[in-house]
Amino acid sequence: MKVEEKEIKLKDGRMLILRSPKLSDAEELIEYLKVTAGETEFLLKYPEEVNITIEQEEGILQWFLDSDRDLMIIAEVDGKIAGNCSLSPVGKKIRVRHRCSIGIALYEEYWGLGIGTALLKYLIEKAKEMGYEQMELVVVKRNEQAIALYKKMGFVECGGRPNAMKHKDGSYDDDIIMVKEFIGGQDAYT
Repeated sequence: MKVEEKEIKLKDGRMLILRSPKLSDAEELIEYLKVTAGETEFLLKYPEEVNITIEQEEGILQWFLDSDRDLMIIAEVDGKIAGNCSLSPVGKKIRVRHRCSIGIALYEEYWGLGIGTALLKYLIEKAKEMGYEQMELVVVKRNEQAIALYKKMGFVECGGRPNAMKHKDGSYDDDIIMVKEFIGGQDAYT
């Protein structure tokens, strides 16, 4: 699905552009995936696990653009991709079509500028327009900054899994499952 481009002034005065991905973003997005995976322990992949080709990434971007149930939003600052977020249906079956799963990541240099909040606000707006009634995400329990953002945006904790991620050094991280519900198009918890 494509979105309208939106401009937002960041805390540092620069302009943030929220937009749909373009096929020409493929190479930059692959690099973004590799770098962000190395900047935090809170994402699922290690940098060396990002082994997608430009052609494969272009196919994924086209799929997002053509879909009426999936969405990706790019955050761009000064002509550079600063991060992105996406949503996808939990499933195609009638009983779960009201639910979507979301993900978000930013380059570390852009943390704390309000980009995460802007991305999530826009994603929530679009999810409602797309007819979703519930957004879901999984976050590492130690990721207090992300959890605070999700709570600010109306997500509530509804469970978790112990030892959900195992790191190369043998340590584990628990995760938390969070949900944001819309009732009659309105937020259930805000």
